[in-house]
Amino acid sequence: MTRAAFFRNLNHGHRGSPTGAQLVEAFGGPGVARAFQGNGTVLYDGLPETLDAARSRLGALGFHHEVMVRTMPEIVAATRLVDESEVGDDVYRVILSFFDGAVLPEVELPLRTPNGLVEVRRLEPGVAASYTWRRGSSVGDVTGLLKRLLGVPVTSRTLGTVQRLARVATI
Repeated sequence: MTRAAFFRNLNHGHRGSPTGAQLVEAFGGPGVARAFQGNGTVLYDGLPETLDAARSRLGALGFHHEVMVRTMPEIVAATRLVDESEVGDDVYRVILSFFDGAVLPEVELPLRTPNGLVEVRRLEPGVAASYTWRRGSSVGDVTGLLKRLLGVPVTSRTLGTVQRLARVATI
């Protein structure tokens, strides 16, 4: 089954992050994995144990990034959390965030930050859909808000990125 590994705070080749080639090799090589964009997303065919082996290989290279894995059906379902007809012209980005192991707090949605730059619209087990706004040089920090709210690591991608991933999800 094809899965996507969403690494947190990983940009291919930047200081403290592996290259795309190192990521692909960690998952077993180009025959079973490929890097998607440069944002720390890897598509791979394999069982859950494949991730354990990849984390071990990356750890041996000194890379210990948090990672959340989703199957392609889960990714497609995540994209459906957003009703694009509700997205106003003033929204800077629509963000999908992934997390594991969180007990969802009872919060009233939409949940907006005091500065008005982030609004969590949907919060479900393992995934959240949020809107961000930009005012001047300030952009909403969805990942930080959700990490504080949930108490677990969170990684985020734009809706467009996740939609493209769902469309091209073959190795």
